[in-house]
Parts: sequence; structure tokens; C-alpha cells
Amino acid sequence: MIESMIRSLKNMDVQSYGSAYADDDMIYRPPSGRVARYQVIIASTLGLIAVLLFSLLRLKYPKIYVANFNDLNFSFHSTSRRNLPRLPSKSLFGWIPTVYRISESQILEYAGLDAVVFLEFFKMCIKVLTICLVFALVVISPIRYKFTGRVDHDYPDDDDDDDNTNGTAIVRRVVRETTRITKGGGDSGPTYQQFLWLYTIFTYVFTFVVAYFLFKTTNKIINMRQKYLGSQNSITDRTVKISGIPGLLRDEVALTRHIDNLNIGEVDSILIVREWQNLNKLFKIRRKILRRLEESWVEYFEKNGLVDKLDLLALHPQVGELYNIQNRYTDDEPENNYSDWATQTNNLTGSANTDEGSDSIAASSVDSLNRLLNDELNTRPSFRKGWFGLFGPRVDAITYYSEKLEVIDKEIKRARTREYPATSNAFLTMKNVSQAQMLAQAVLDPKVNHLITSLAPAPHDIRWDNMSLTRQDRNTRIFMVTLFIGLMSVLLVYPVRYLASLLNTKSISKLWPSLGRAIKDHKWAKTLITGFLPTYIFTILNIVIPFFYVWISRRQGFLSHSDEELSSVSKNFFYIFVNLFLVFTTFGTASLVDTTRIASDLARSLRDLSLFYVDFIILQGLGIFPFKLLLLGNLLRFSTHSVFRCKTPRDYLKLYKPPVFNFGLQLPQPMLIFIITLVYSVMSSKILTAGLLYFIIGYFVSKYQLLYACVHPPHSTGKVWPLIFSRIILGLFLFQITMVGALALQNAITCASFLAPLPLLTLYFWWSFQTQYIPLSMFIALRAIENNEGTTQSGDVEQNADMANKTLDERRELNTKYEYPNLVDDLDGPMIALEGNDMLLVNQDGTTVRKRQTFNSEWDY
Repeated sequence: MIESMIRSLKNMDVQSYGSAYADDDMIYRPPSGRVARYQVIIASTLGLIAVLLFSLLRLKYPKIYVANFNDLNFSFHSTSRRNLPRLPSKSLFGWIPTVYRISESQILEYAGLDAVVFLEFFKMCIKVLTICLVFALVVISPIRYKFTGRVDHDYPDDDDDDDNTNGTAIVRRVVRETTRITKGGGDSGPTYQQFLWLYTIFTYVFTFVVAYFLFKTTNKIINMRQKYLGSQNSITDRTVKISGIPGLLRDEVALTRHIDNLNIGEVDSILIVREWQNLNKLFKIRRKILRRLEESWVEYFEKNGLVDKLDLLALHPQVGELYNIQNRYTDDEPENNYSDWATQTNNLTGSANTDEGSDSIAASSVDSLNRLLNDELNTRPSFRKGWFGLFGPRVDAITYYSEKLEVIDKEIKRARTREYPATSNAFLTMKNVSQAQMLAQAVLDPKVNHLITSLAPAPHDIRWDNMSLTRQDRNTRIFMVTLFIGLMSVLLVYPVRYLASLLNTKSISKLWPSLGRAIKDHKWAKTLITGFLPTYIFTILNIVIPFFYVWISRRQGFLSHSDEELSSVSKNFFYIFVNLFLVFTTFGTASLVDTTRIASDLARSLRDLSLFYVDFIILQGLGIFPFKLLLLGNLLRFSTHSVFRCKTPRDYLKLYKPPVFNFGLQLPQPMLIFIITLVYSVMSSKILTAGLLYFIIGYFVSKYQLLYACVHPPHSTGKVWPLIFSRIILGLFLFQITMVGALALQNAITCASFLAPLPLLTLYFWWSFQTQYIPLSMFIALRAIENNEGTTQSGDVEQNADMANKTLDERRELNTKYEYPNLVDDLDGPMIALEGNDMLLVNQDGTTVRKRQTFNSEWDY
């Protein structure tokens, strides 16, 4: 009796959920709900372990995990954050309330506009998903349970243990189906059609909720951006990049005269970008020689027993007498000296340092001349000049590399005096911000691709190596990278298809028959391989592949780091959305032979993969996000480099620099998670809950990293928001198509047809943003520019200005200007010691020089 009832219920189930389920071997059987419960336990355990480890390591290694408070990190991106609230040094979890209490205004003041925009995306997602979850729990799920006996609209057997011999599962299935039948649960019955109107209504509701918060957040970001940028007078806001300069105007005087004749404004300064590739090559050679020389000095010091900085003062008293080096600590942390001359938090104060703004102070004592170079000790390092150091005459390493450094410096000085061909790019700095904003939006020439203007990137943001490339070289790079990315995108489809085959035993049996038989015979193996393994492989691909796109973007020839970062955001999102979502979904369960059934096939695929995405989001939110606090890559780099690669003070200086918070790696996945959660918002309260937890945890982790552990050098002034907006609009389209397909699967054609206006309405949202909001997202409105036009960045004025009233950008760009670094950078000698913000260098004549660290190498990560 029971067997016949179960058989009849199975037949009814096949009829209810589509003919695609008629063949039990050909369909995808998702893991049971028990897998999701195990995933919660595993991910929660991983997350709690990660938080505990981070809390312990933060106290033990604050130089790594609170890197922006490390005195060795003398870059503006770190020093600007040191006025943030201090984290408790003795409390294990005291950092949590401290980070939570940091306000949005503090983030804007100390971390900049880009950090605020990134965190605003997380806050918007939290608000949207909270409202959707409330509707799902209070309205949608109770009504759906009343009519169908199911809380969520996902795979029919998601609540079962997938065991037909389990009496409890059988009884539960019988009661559920009996309830559905007695309630009038037939596909074509009027009561069931009435229930499906709920999907239509809440598709509209959730679309308007997303649109409301999307435009609300957009208005907030634009108002913040206009107020923030309009109140400052940095050199970046007054500078325009001009490309497509014709040959007759590739001269500073001629181009200045041409701009003045247009009566747009008064030109303050101009820089024509030239083909400086020869200088680039010379400086690359110089960096290699300088490193070899610094390694030789360290070897020399070690051979003479100079393990401590105090030994250096004892053997060379002139160094101590001249600079009055005092061993004082600024923190309450214990002394921690490094054998390679890098100390952590010592202050280097000198009686001769009367002007902290001076670049360097040369030694004035004649006794210190040649003291270090002309040492008569027999422990000076040496090597053979032949191949691999095995052949040739033996030479003194310090003398040899010092002579080579002197030769290359002379060649660089001669190269700086040469005339180089001008490129078609230039940086034009105007007298005030309003003139630059008007010039950046003006059409200067009637010819195509002539005198194209755009806002200039910040001086520290420019990729000068790419800027000096010819147009042909840059176009070649763009073509080759685009071709390579296209080929890789096609090739990466195949591993995703094989990953999708792990979702059901039928596909596994085709690829690996013995494994398929083993899975059928062992339930635990089936749960492990079809339930857990795809989720973890999917996660690994989602972590590893984006690094490739970031790497390839750096070789595409972009003119600034911010353009490079925005491009990597687009590339990575395209990959994870198309390959790791659409391809995975369609090849996992859908058949796209009949193009008229794309919506219904996509809806069926997404319904069947609902528990997979629950597992994936749970793992990402509860498990992976807390592990990001550990900065495993930076921790591994620190442990390996400190043992194998850190030989000089300069190496330690690079080692202690905080990692870069790259939007290209950190942003695409949250955008995809939001789209997935939105697609399932009406059908699955479980995914809504998992998505909400993901963004709550992600917001807190990202907030900590952006403020205390990482830096974000790119200067895009919030231009990542248009990318976010367009991707969310894409998610709305996918959500609406999925709901049309889901209703079509239930033969609710009338309900599906009422969703027809939604894609048109969403298209209007996108058109409205493109026409009305994009200009304000890219430029500064003239009315937003405050009365600061009379203030320029002359040294005297800026030195006496009240820095407390300056924005982060103005403080960062103090006394900077657009100039090619390799033309003006000092040709410093090897660094032999490092003290706080000061370096101890050796000149070519053997004199020692103390010099303040500069921001020239802040991109050298």
C-alpha cells in the first residue's frame, strides 16, 4: 500500500516539476539539505578558528596585521591612517568594537573616497537583502508552505535525506504531497495559479527595492564626491591629460599658446610626455647594481661582526657623532633589532637635522671620507667575475659594484640632458579647478582623435613606463592582451564544464565509470563528491583565476594604476559571471538546444543548483571571509622572504609595507554573490539568509583591512561605482528572466506575461544612470567647486596652510607636480641602515648621508 502510494507520488512529482525529470538517470540530483547543515558547521568552524588566530596574531605581530601603524611604512597611504583609533594592545577581541565604531566620516578623512565607495556597496547590499529576507520569511515562505508544503521553491527533495528506505522521509513526503493535493496543488488549478501571483508581485517589489537603494546610494556617493572633490584644490583636480596631439603642437610653448588662444583659461604648467624608454632601461640596470652593492655591504658588516646597529657606531664613531643617533622607542613595544640593519620603531634624531623637509644632509667631517670604502680589513666580500662566479679574476665586491654604479649614474646624467621625441600625450595644469573641469569636457579640435581631453590621474598614480610608450607599442599591447584573454576565456570553459559534471552521478559515470559505480554503492562518497567537492573546487577557481586577470591587466599598457584596477574589475567579473556562473549553471543541468526554452531551462537549472549556491555562499561568508583577516599571502611572503630574500635594509623596508587592497580581486565576487542572492530572492529564503550573512561579515572584514592592514594606492575618486551599478542592473535582468522561466515551468503563463514590463523598466534605470549620473560620477560640477580658486600649490603658500583643513588628496599631493620621476629622482647610494623614517646611505666617495624616506617608491610592492 505504502509502496504504491510512493510510486504514485513520484509520478505526480515528475509531472509537477517538468518532463525533464522523467528519466531519473538523466537529471541532476542535488545534495540533500543535510549537506548544507554540514557546510554551516564546517564554514563556521573555519571562520571561528580564523578569527581566533587573527586575534592572537594581531597581538603577536602588529607590524603585519596593523601594518598602517608600523613606522617602517613611510608612505602616505599608511601615514594618513595613523590618526585612526588605536586598537587595544592587550585585549584579544577588543579590536572588534573599535573597528565597529569608526564612522563613515573617519573613513573618508583617513582612507579616502574609494574606500568609502567600496564599503557603501556592502552597506547597500545589507539593506536590500535585509528587506528581501523579511518579506521572504513573513510573507512568501509561509504562503508557499501553506499551498505546497515547502518553505522554498528549490529542488523537490532538498529536505529529504535522499534515502527511500528511511521511514521518516517517506512519511514526511507523503504528508507534504497529501497536503498539496488537498489544498488544490495541481499545476493548472485556480488555487495554485493564485499562489503563483505572489511570485509576480514580489518580483516587482524586489526590483523596486533594489532600484530604490541603488539610486539612493548613487545619490549619496555623488553628493559626497562632489562635496569632497569640490572643496579641494589639489594639483590633480587642476590637471588635464591631452592625447592625440598633432606633430606641430608637440612642444610646451606651442601647445600652451594654442590653449591660451582658445580662451578657456590660463595655463599654469605643461609637461609633454616623451619617449623616455632609454632612461627606463638605465634605471632598471641601476636598481640591479644597487641591490648587489647593498648585499655586498651587508655581507661586509656581517663578516666584521656587525650584528647590531650599536656595533656600527662603535666601529665608525663619526657616524654617531655626526648624526647623534639615539636608541629611543616611540611605542611601548620591546626593542627588536634585525641582523640586516632594519629596526622597527626607533627614532633617528640628529643635531644636524635642522630642516626636516630637506632631502639629505651630507657628512661634513673630513675624517669620515673614504672610511668605509678604504677599509684595510681582510674580510671584505669578493667574487669572481666569470660565469656563475666560478671563473675569472677575483675582485672586491664593494669596489666593483661601486664603480659600476658610478658609471651608470654618469650615463643617466648624460641621458637626462638629451632630447627625446615627443609623444602625443601631455599633462596640462590650469590655474584653477573650474578651468580644468571645463577643459576636460570640451571638444578642442574638429578632427577625429585630435586633442582629446580627459581628467588626469594623480601624479603618484601614473604608469610612467607605459606613458612613454609610442601609440604603436601601446596598441600592440592592447591587441595581444585582448587576444590572449579571449583565448583563455574560451579554454577556461572546459574545466568549468568538467566541474559541472561532478554534480551528478550520470556524468561522473561517463567520465570515470569505476568512480561512478563506487559513488552509487557508497552514500558517503556520493555526498562528499557531489555535495562538497564542487563547492570547494568552485571556490578555489574563484580565488586563483582572478590573480591571472590582475597580472595580465598590468601588461596591457594602461596609463594609470586606477585604470588598470578598474579594468581588472571588469575582466574578473566577466570571468566569474560568464564562466563560473552562466556556463557552470547551463552546462550543469540545462539544455540550450531549443533557444525558445532558455528562460525555463535557466530557471530549472538555477532551481536545481539552489543548494549548491547555498553551500557556496555559506563557505565564502562564514569560512573564507574571516580567513582574509589572516592575510595568508602576506604572512607567507613575510616568513619566506625574511629567511631567503631579505638581505638588505631596503628589503626589510619592502617587506613591512602593507599589502595592496586590490578592487580587482576583492570586488567581483561580492557583486556575483549579490546577483546570485537576488536571482534566488523570491525562491529561496536560505540563500537570502546566507547572502545577508556574507555581506555583514564581508563589510566588517573589508573595513578592518582598508583601515588598518592594507592600503589602496589607486586614485580613482569613486569611479568604481558606475561599474557596480551596471553589474547590478545586469543582475536585475537575470533575476527577471529567471522568474519568467520559473513561472513558465509551473504553466503560469499569465503570471509570467505580467513581468514583461520589468526588463523595459530596468533598461530605463540603466539609461537614466548613464545620461544623468555618469557625468557627475566622472567630473566635478562647477557649482560644487568652492571659492578656493585663488589658492595654488606654490611651496610657500602650502607650507603655511592649515593642514587640518586639507583633504586626504591635498595632503598627499603637497608640493608635487607632474614630472617624469627618472628625470628628477636623486641618484642615491646604497642604503646601509634604516631608522624609522630615515635612511643611512653611502655616497660614492665613502661619506655617509642621512636622508628622509620619500614617497617615490610607494608603488614598489
